[in-house]
Amino acid sequence: MKELSVLLLLLIVSVDLRAQDLQAGVLALTHVTVIDMTGIPPKRDLTVVITGNRITAIARSNQIRIPPGAQVIDAAGKFLIPGLWDMHVHFTEIERSFPLFIANGVTGVRNMGGDLEELLRWRARVASGKLMGPRVLTCGPILDGPKPAAHGPTIVVANATEGRQTLDMLKQRGADCVKVYDRLTRDVYFAIIDQAKRDGIPVVGHVPEAITTMEASDAGQKSIEHLGTILQGCSTIEDELRRLEAAPMPSGGDFSEFPRRIAARGERMLDTYNEQKAKQLFARLIKNQTWQVPTLVTKQALTFIDDFDRNGDERLKYIPQSEQKWWSPKQNFLLRYRTPGYIVYSKRLFQKELDLVGVMHRAGVPLMTGTDLSIPYTFAGFSLHDELGLFVQAGLTPMEALQAATRNPAVFLGELSSQGTIERGKIADLVLLDANPLENIRNTQRINAVFRNGRYLRKQTLQKMLADVEAAVKRN
Repeated sequence: MKELSVLLLLLIVSVDLRAQDLQAGVLALTHVTVIDMTGIPPKRDLTVVITGNRITAIARSNQIRIPPGAQVIDAAGKFLIPGLWDMHVHFTEIERSFPLFIANGVTGVRNMGGDLEELLRWRARVASGKLMGPRVLTCGPILDGPKPAAHGPTIVVANATEGRQTLDMLKQRGADCVKVYDRLTRDVYFAIIDQAKRDGIPVVGHVPEAITTMEASDAGQKSIEHLGTILQGCSTIEDELRRLEAAPMPSGGDFSEFPRRIAARGERMLDTYNEQKAKQLFARLIKNQTWQVPTLVTKQALTFIDDFDRNGDERLKYIPQSEQKWWSPKQNFLLRYRTPGYIVYSKRLFQKELDLVGVMHRAGVPLMTGTDLSIPYTFAGFSLHDELGLFVQAGLTPMEALQAATRNPAVFLGELSSQGTIERGKIADLVLLDANPLENIRNTQRINAVFRNGRYLRKQTLQKMLADVEAAVKRN
């Protein structure tokens, strides 16, 4: 472990030095095809000039004068897209996760629950240019009610006064958002929402058990994670399902009773899905601009965990053995008590949720990509590309899926004027690809270079980042 600590220290220092060595100057990408994410078709044979950390010119390659002294990058045959965002992650270290994010073109992340002071330090180091990593937005600790369901850093809020005080504290400490969770009571939840509006900080997260999806949307919760209780809200027996959810578990220590009850309730929920109720709920989500972060990649991993465990994954080389052990369905407490009926139900649920994302998108419900990093078989950076593939499988076009990872987060954050698309004056968070992602969404994985805040990270640098992480894990 001592050797690992030393290696990780050297790794993070090397990332720091690499960031210093690649200070942004003037760069010119010539003859590149630009997919600017505004929705227009790709534009071929353009030159993109980056000065400092901003895009300062975009024009046809035969109609632009490259500034003297600029570093010229011949990008003929390559495709330029904005940097990608993972809008739902949990990470407790940066030695592995930050290089994996950057090497995969993920230039922005939203941490949905963690140690606030630690996250703020990492956020500041990245913002100052001392550390190469994605831009970090963070909620800090999760807000939950008595007998909390949340894991990790959590603040238990027992009453409305505590809720308002907690909001003020998180705002003053520098949190970018506030995450609410399952066990919050109605009075506490609405007090948090009200105080958040006064403090000017968005409320995101789960829909508490005491609240309906429509109530959360009407109250002003800005994003709902994992599709929340949307399927419950589309059921003709929504009230009955809520009562079943609140019913106490029988005592006796039979842990398999929990998944049995989930499956029985869930099957009834799916059997009573009503298109008219769904249309009404979607209309409210659209009216209130309540964003959805489905985290389909996590749902897929947990649904098909036995297949993942049996088949393996080459990306496991980036995951320490201690963490891989926890991922095993034979070891993981939440997985090993699954019943055959629960496994059948979970596969039916995954297909329904996949279909639901497509239906919501066609209706106009705003979507963003997120992976819920920290769940078994989710990988920093890599899994964002898997999520894009699942969005396309759900019915989005490759352009629409990519917008959910680029333009849409910028709209959500109120920062479309400075990021999210490739336009003059915007921050140079960019990914250069060797193949067209609009022809095949998997081409987002064919990364030739990443530009992080104007800094040019060529393929060899990205490959070294990955190799350094793999070496650190091997020494564990």
